[in-house]
Amino acid sequence: MKQQRCILAVMLAASSMVGCDNGANRTPNFEPNYLYAHALEKSEDLDLAQPLTDASQLIEEWFGTLNDPKIPPLFTEEYADLLSLEKLKMAAGDPPASAEPGTTGLYRQQCASCHGESGQGRGPVAASQNPYPREFRHGWFKYKSPNRQSKPLKEDLKRILVQGLADSQMPKFTKLSEQQIDSLVDYVIYLSIRGELERKLLYLAAYDLDLDSARIYNASWKSSSDEKEKSTYQEQVDAATEILTEIADAWNDAPDRVEEFVKPSFPIFGQETDENRSQLKESIEKGQKLFVGDTAACAKCHGQTGKGDGPQAADYDDWTKDWTIKIGIQPTDAEELLPLMARGGLKPQPLKPRNIVAGHLRGGRDPIDIYRRIRYGIPGATMPAAAMAASEGAPGLTQDDLWHLVNYVLSIAEVPPPMPVVADK
Repeated sequence: MKQQRCILAVMLAASSMVGCDNGANRTPNFEPNYLYAHALEKSEDLDLAQPLTDASQLIEEWFGTLNDPKIPPLFTEEYADLLSLEKLKMAAGDPPASAEPGTTGLYRQQCASCHGESGQGRGPVAASQNPYPREFRHGWFKYKSPNRQSKPLKEDLKRILVQGLADSQMPKFTKLSEQQIDSLVDYVIYLSIRGELERKLLYLAAYDLDLDSARIYNASWKSSSDEKEKSTYQEQVDAATEILTEIADAWNDAPDRVEEFVKPSFPIFGQETDENRSQLKESIEKGQKLFVGDTAACAKCHGQTGKGDGPQAADYDDWTKDWTIKIGIQPTDAEELLPLMARGGLKPQPLKPRNIVAGHLRGGRDPIDIYRRIRYGIPGATMPAAAMAASEGAPGLTQDDLWHLVNYVLSIAEVPPPMPVVADK
């Protein structure tokens, strides 16, 4: 077991050395999720070397390779709008030889240095960034239009590519064509679905041992003359298909999870007139009281004046907790973290509450964007969903309270200087 894990660590180190030769002298492969597999092993005292191999084999059969992506067979008419093979091929493959974006290899040229070739959030420059680049393999996304539990819309991902994320290393990609942006959006969804399937297959192997000693997939059993092996093979495929269908359905259903919120009777910041300016001022004052009060409790993290200096102790995002706190390791325990960092974990960084006054409002500064972040919270981060009142007069926040908070936030948020525009990485 110890020897197997050492081999995995060496393999991971080798696979992470990307970007130096522009793909010319190596065969690029998706990196198996060694980090999640080891976290499950450590928490449950398991050996997941075989299930990890099984998962990689099945996923390659369904999703293809870094240079030759596929759309899984089950993605028939019902999922036709979810992924386009033409767009995936534009994003996948070796990056263009020139600095100019081309018709293939866009993801590796534009995104992989930060997000990693496999969407693992650990490209060659990731460790130097704060916050770290997003890992796509969990299927979690922070800034989106649907509710907290839902996947984002394609439009949400496109907006992040075009507008960037303020006060982070995520730039604006305004020099790419709409077709190129759309191809990257599809590829991010592809990486996310692929990575989430791999995680759930490993979880199945760790916690549901009905499938022949935790074998996830054995392609040789497909044509086996042994009826038991053929039957087990079909069980394996059926279980994986069910998981993939659930993931794909979640992406397909996202547009139906966008809620329409009733606009308030008072003006929203930026839409005031001479006639209603006093109403806006009153709303901002109410928002300020809610911000520092106990019901909304915004000041605990963001501070009394919104500068991100509240008394709440620093915490970590869910991507970090997944391989630390969730398996009983404190993010500050350097010795315990070492084996997991050798398998792809980045040194844990505590989250910083947003300094609202500085104006770097990631996820957009339109009133509805801020409303949704207050209403739903920020998935994966420590920003909780608003505690809404169950009925009139009950404890909690009302819809109007949330709009008062929106007005207050916008009234104190400065407009920061423009972010850099990036054409290529």
